[in-house]
Amino acid sequence: MRAADLDLKSPRNIQDPFPVYAWLREREPVHWSESLGGWVVTRWPDVTSIFNTPETFSSDRFRKLDERYASRRPAVRAVADVLGHWLVFRDPPDHERLRELVQRSFTPKQLQPSRDRIETIVSALLDRVAARGEMDFIRDFAFPLPAMVITGMMGVPESDLDAIKTWSDRLAAYIGGAVDDRDNFTEASAGVAALVDYFGALFRERERRSGDDLVSLMLRAEHDGHRLTRDEVVANCILFLFAGHETTTNLLGNGLFHLLREAEQSALVRSDPALIHGAVEELLRYDCPVPATVKIATEDVPWHGRTIGRGDMVIPFMAAANRDPRQFPDPDRLDVRRNPERHLAFAAGIHFCLGAWLARLEARVVLEIVFRRLPHLRLARAEPRWKPMIFLRGLESLPLAWSRDGGSAR
Repeated sequence: MRAADLDLKSPRNIQDPFPVYAWLREREPVHWSESLGGWVVTRWPDVTSIFNTPETFSSDRFRKLDERYASRRPAVRAVADVLGHWLVFRDPPDHERLRELVQRSFTPKQLQPSRDRIETIVSALLDRVAARGEMDFIRDFAFPLPAMVITGMMGVPESDLDAIKTWSDRLAAYIGGAVDDRDNFTEASAGVAALVDYFGALFRERERRSGDDLVSLMLRAEHDGHRLTRDEVVANCILFLFAGHETTTNLLGNGLFHLLREAEQSALVRSDPALIHGAVEELLRYDCPVPATVKIATEDVPWHGRTIGRGDMVIPFMAAANRDPRQFPDPDRLDVRRNPERHLAFAAGIHFCLGAWLARLEARVVLEIVFRRLPHLRLARAEPRWKPMIFLRGLESLPLAWSRDGGSAR
């Protein structure tokens, strides 16, 4: 391939990155990307190794990398000051303190009552569109469902969803590595500032009147005499909100698109709901909602004939690793009976996603209810429109249609 063909920011590779992933896995498993300004790592064993050696590959990018730009770009500092408190961007030993405190509010036991709420929301969203015979799945379903679930868990009024989506979308331009003509730092700074104000007010309200929502649980969390600071609570509220809806929206949209495009696979799931559990894992492997993340090398690392320098940005591509034939036979084939083990859609090691349990639950409930109530569901347009982002993988829209006489079953 020419250098231009390997540019992961190119429109062609944004739409379908899997051919270039395959080329890099086989020929340049540690590849210097000029456009990304970092080392792209694509093989499953290597990506796994990055996650399992946080002492060599640091997650603390906001104090180790973006500091270079902060003096020139005030917007960078504004974003880094908040996102630097995110659990996913901290290293040991501080990571252990934060995770121990935060995860007490995010255990399966705490989240189990969410299943009834998820089922209720799914049914209500389908009620709105069933008689129409068509919908944009992203706009009408995949965004509002996870947004309503996570905001409900946090005690955020549903009436604030539109404003929150606007702020979150501005943050997504930066976190997702948008490759259009937006100024990502300025967009993110404005979104973060609005979210900090919003959750700061919510924080003060919960201090006066605590409840059983996630914000109240984080305020009360204590371990070995440690508690979360105000800034840590507010910052991780933003993390929960962002990760709790943005990535799950992408999982739902990507997953349903691929299932409906593969008629044999969707027929299997429709005919045997017992396959849904494994199908969700296969969909996560096949086209994961977070294709890559960013680490910082803390020392020089010789690897596959290249040398990653201390302080260099290293970009493990989970989406490429999830199609590595060394780990998954026939990896480019969607197979809902595969039951893939150890895919990396939720990362690995100490930074394994806290929200994985909830995202999986939402996806399983959606597939179960949507296929039951809309048995004739089909794609209304074959070609998808993917968001122009590197680090988030999701559809801008997903038009669906069904016969109206098959859209009212309960």
